[in-house]
Amino acid sequence: MRNIALGLLMVILLSIFIEPLVEFLNVYRERIVLGSALTNAARAAKNRSLVYESQRQLDAKVDQDRFVDLFSESFEDAMQLRLEKRDGHTLSFSSMDGKYNDFTVTLEFEETTDYSKRTISKVTVRAESDYKFKTKYLKLTDDAGKDVAYKLIEERKLLLSVKN
Repeated sequence: MRNIALGLLMVILLSIFIEPLVEFLNVYRERIVLGSALTNAARAAKNRSLVYESQRQLDAKVDQDRFVDLFSESFEDAMQLRLEKRDGHTLSFSSMDGKYNDFTVTLEFEETTDYSKRTISKVTVRAESDYKFKTKYLKLTDDAGKDVAYKLIEERKLLLSVKN
């Protein structure tokens, strides 16, 4: 009888210690997925939003509205999201399958000139969302109103230049 009680105690204690480790691995996986979605969406938008006329003078000027539109389409497809609101360069997405909480993506554009007087554009993309817990104990803690919220935050910087 004593061995059975010790066995049950070990199972309970191991589950308490292993579940946060499993959650940590889930967080790391979702950060990788989010980062690759941001990178791919920004790269797809970059290739199709450069102003063609300015490329002749080797300037990398970006049509900002077109970039935001193309980025949002690519990001929606990659993460299974739906664009809820667009306020300038700030986008709000919601999950179609309930896998994620709402995402807020901010795009910042900056144009500079280099030593040869060519225009170089820099785009900073920042995505932010509250993490949706996957394991039982952390879901219960989050539902109980405890302050255990974890934010998924990823940022990518894209440097656009045209070279001859």
